[in-house]
Amino acid sequence: MPPAQRRDRIRRALSEWPFLIKGPSEPLVDLCDMALMHDSYVNELRDRDPSRGLRDNERLEFLGDAVLELIVRESLFLSSDMREGDMTLAMQSLISNASLASRLRESPLDLEALVLTGEGHDALSDRMLSGAFEAIVGALYLGAGLATARMVCRRMLGLS
Repeated sequence: MPPAQRRDRIRRALSEWPFLIKGPSEPLVDLCDMALMHDSYVNELRDRDPSRGLRDNERLEFLGDAVLELIVRESLFLSSDMREGDMTLAMQSLISNASLASRLRESPLDLEALVLTGEGHDALSDRMLSGAFEAIVGALYLGAGLATARMVCRRMLGLS
């Protein structure tokens, strides 16, 4: 898919549930594009053309994982009287790779269609899909702020 067409698909996705971002900025679209590039895809492109400066989603995934965890911890703390151990278990059940991937697959968001992977991947594993969402959360945090990332995560996870 040509880069301009891909960017249009990302813009459309950002305007739909769970993002609901009207007129996403170009820097946000750039970050989301990077967030949707698995390292297997980027490594294959680097092998063919080392001069291409593409970056995979791993750094954004690292950041997004922490942002997602913060948002879930905050939500659990503010919306319940659970004890610390119970909040930890609830958080882990919400954001485990399997749970997060299941929610993503059941949602109207077709994140799998946007993730670029290397040729050896026919379908995304739970780890790859949840990692892509975490990377998107990192991109949202950097490109649109914590409040936007919070709203998206709460919508996706059904948190109050």
